[in-house]
Amino acid sequence: MFRFFVTILFVFILSSVKAQFTVNAGADITVCLGGSVTLGATPTATGGVAPYTYTWSPSTFLNSTSIANPIASNINSDITYTLTVMSADSVIKTDQIHLNLDKIFTFNAGIDTGFCETQSPGVQIGASFNNNLYHNFSWQPTSGLDNSSAPRPLATPTITTTYTLTVSDNLCPDNVTYVTVTPFKPPFVDAGNDTIIDEGATITLHGTGATKYWWSPDYHIKYRNTPNPDVWPITATTYTLLTIDQHGCYNGDVVTINITPGDKLFFYNTFTPNGDGDNDFFYIGNLEKFPDNNLKIYNRYGKLVYSATNYDNLWNGKYMGNELPNGTYFYILNDGKGTQYKGSVTIIN
Repeated sequence: MFRFFVTILFVFILSSVKAQFTVNAGADITVCLGGSVTLGATPTATGGVAPYTYTWSPSTFLNSTSIANPIASNINSDITYTLTVMSADSVIKTDQIHLNLDKIFTFNAGIDTGFCETQSPGVQIGASFNNNLYHNFSWQPTSGLDNSSAPRPLATPTITTTYTLTVSDNLCPDNVTYVTVTPFKPPFVDAGNDTIIDEGATITLHGTGATKYWWSPDYHIKYRNTPNPDVWPITATTYTLLTIDQHGCYNGDVVTINITPGDKLFFYNTFTPNGDGDNDFFYIGNLEKFPDNNLKIYNRYGKLVYSATNYDNLWNGKYMGNELPNGTYFYILNDGKGTQYKGSVTIIN
């Protein structure tokens, strides 16, 4: 009877020991880039029937996958390890531990930049993914910044300034980076001097200081996106030159062309009938004042290639629907009021 009682007690105790078999891979840890950490608890496995067999997976960064407390070294990414422990009587338990890589090393001051003075509220500095959920940000100098402890402050320095960003979190080494901010001046632009031309004449404007040009208004003008457009206003006209530079800064200037009334004809000796919308026709200034005109165009062999009564400045350099070759052609214009004009015009396609 006594032996039976001892046997029952032994089985009860053994069952209790088996029920207490536990495995602990350790608490989740935040680690620094390139750092090292020991996995597993103290102890990693308890209860059950020793000895234990340990298996860690994956093997990335580990010095061993088969011991209770391996070391993970040179860590450069987040990782989750699974620990599997088998006791001597083949009972298996598992647990996991997650290593969270401190992202302090990813934060930075951003790339060198600038803004247009008087035309921009400033420029935001700091990488787009900067955040201060678990980190502290400190910018120096503080001048020109709306918030020197923000991950991405607005910068409006009055002179070119290099800002130093220090990111800290009391765990990993401070991360120090730099960014230079330049305040850009609006570009200098000059549309040229006001002038006076005869009615019907064309004048070339001379703009300077821009990298991109926009002239307006857009009528009686050609080559309007160049520094030197040709214009032929029929009344006094103020032309506005707008420009934007490589930094996105803009500026403008104006020039006024006044007109001396008259009916003198102006013959333009070159045109480019390539269909680009600029200088596509043989143009004679003030011709609308001579509605009874007659125009004839000849090639160098004396062959008539174009003829028109009441010519309206729309000859596009074609003969019988075909483009004429590049070269010099000769015109005779009777203005309908008793005067004849002769000259040459060059076609350049």
